[in-house]
Order: sequence, then structure tokens, then C-alpha cells
Amino acid sequence: MLSGIWRTAIIICVFALFYLLDVLAVARFDRQRQQGGTGRNQAYTIFAITLGLAIAVQPVVLPVLGLRLDAPWALGIQLAGLGLCAAALGLNWWARMHLQHYYTEGAELQPDHHVIDTGPYALVRHPVFTSLFMLVGGLLLVNPSVVMAAVVVYTIADFTQAARRDEELLADNLPGYRAYMEQTPRFFPRIFTP
Repeated sequence: MLSGIWRTAIIICVFALFYLLDVLAVARFDRQRQQGGTGRNQAYTIFAITLGLAIAVQPVVLPVLGLRLDAPWALGIQLAGLGLCAAALGLNWWARMHLQHYYTEGAELQPDHHVIDTGPYALVRHPVFTSLFMLVGGLLLVNPSVVMAAVVVYTIADFTQAARRDEELLADNLPGYRAYMEQTPRFFPRIFTP
């Protein structure tokens, strides 16, 4: 099992790649926003970077908060976590390419807003949030620790609330969104369709 500095290096690489993709998407699509401004929320960005740094340093500074397994399958679990992180980054990018300038780190309507139901939005209503659940879940497998488990719980709680706020705003103001909500699951696609 990878420990200490290796866990920290992996966490930093995952966060750096996520942030790079986020910066590229915001730079690409903010120019298309009819009402101007940016989809970025500076307070959220600062919070996310601070939290990311705390998660990254934990394996080196407070390794006692992490789980150390010497079983032969432990490295396989960490590699599966890396795979889940890679899938999360891919889903996030795919979702952002379909959402384009409608992406925002907060609930917001734009003048030409319409229901996005293509790509991953044909499968779930909130694929960006799903990708974040996958990302922190993957990092928990890479770095099984009390800190990472708390981040998973926080992420699920926070983005579930954010999804509710988004849905209230969109359902009340966007024609067709209520029908979309009825036929499309919130975070995870249906395996069996009725």
C-alpha cells in the first residue's frame, strides 16, 4: 500500500488536474455568458483549495489519522481509487462540455437558459456533482483516513443541498425542467428502466 508522501503526491496531482480542467472550462465558456460575469465563485474556490491542501498534507503530517494496510490487495484498492478519480475527471469534463456557459458554482439562470438533456445529462440531472462524489470516493480509496471520510460525508451533504437549490430554481423558472426531473435520476443512472 502506498503511504505518506506517495498519497500526498497522488492527491496533489488529482486536485491539480481537476483545477486545470476547471480553469480551462471556465475560460472557454465564460466568454459565452450573455449576462457577463463568471461561473466561478471565489469564496468556493478558496475553500476548495484550502480543503484540498489539508487533504493532501494529512498523509505526511498526520499519518495516524489514516489506515495502513499491509495486505497484498491494499495496493489494488488504491489503484481502483485512482481509476475512479480518472473516471470522475472524465465525467466532469464531459458534463462541463455539455453544460457550457450555463455552469456556475451557485444556482443561477441565464437569459437563454434551457434544459440540458444531452450527454451525461441524458443519464442524470447533476453529473458534475456525481463526478465530485466519484472524485472524493476515489480519493478515500487512495487515502483511507478519517479526514478523507469526513470530506466524503461533507461533499455528499453539501452537493445534495446544492442540487435541491438548483432544482427548485430551475423547476420554478425553466419550462420543461419538471418533466426532465421526473424522467431523469438525480445523481446515479438507473440500471434497470421500468
